[in-house]
Amino acid sequence: MNGLRSVTTGTNDLEKTKNLFKDVLGLNVANKGQALRFGDADLSSGTRLHFVEVPNYANTNNHIENIGLRVPSDEGLDEYKSILDQHQIEHGSITDLNGHKYFDFTDQNDQYFNIYSNEHNIGAPLGMPSLESTVNPLHQIQGLGPVLLKVNELLLTQSILSKVFGLTLFAEYSPNADANYKVQVFRIGEGGLGGELHIYATEEPIKMPEHGIVEQIEFATESKAQFQNAIQQLEVIGIAYQTLDQDGEKSLRITEHSGLTFILTLENNE
Repeated sequence: MNGLRSVTTGTNDLEKTKNLFKDVLGLNVANKGQALRFGDADLSSGTRLHFVEVPNYANTNNHIENIGLRVPSDEGLDEYKSILDQHQIEHGSITDLNGHKYFDFTDQNDQYFNIYSNEHNIGAPLGMPSLESTVNPLHQIQGLGPVLLKVNELLLTQSILSKVFGLTLFAEYSPNADANYKVQVFRIGEGGLGGELHIYATEEPIKMPEHGIVEQIEFATESKAQFQNAIQQLEVIGIAYQTLDQDGEKSLRITEHSGLTFILTLENNE
């Protein structure tokens, strides 16, 4: 696939997070060191949501403002609203973004999530439903959606996303009628809800948190040329990076000074 591969953020309580995302929202789960990985039935690329437990964690200085999750249809939104109501979890009303219906909710860390309907979407596909989930397979969350980021140096992040990772800036929008700024939309690979990163410049500088680096946005590509070009661009620009081997797949990782990490992984590179 080409698109968002995984998103990593923090939590103050892994058990509470596991209860919400596995027992309530019906995602599959696996241990990943001192973290939990949630996703579709196969924990596939493009569906993975990672949480790292951090004592006294607070997301008040986070880059990740909102994480999108996708369900197959508009009917799935009603299903999840009903599920959240049954568990007395507050949520917003269904609204629309560029023709796609969604609503929001927060976890115990006040991290916002949008659940999007994939009914009118194209691009990065959904994953596989699980027969062991607490949620009807027809309506389960089966993929990542757009991720909304706030960054310190918008021009620098733009340059990294476009020149290094090969993302395309293709749209911008006002988040609300009173906003004095625009949110920029970058397309990853095939695009669509599973291949969009939305970014804007923060008013208050984000500093490296005391607990260190947690937030990660991982992209996937099947293009060896794109992956090699990213390495070449990093060498030319002089940005420090690391190379990783994740279960036999090559990745490169860079981290902004404020603690936000971007990873590009080359999939199916055998």
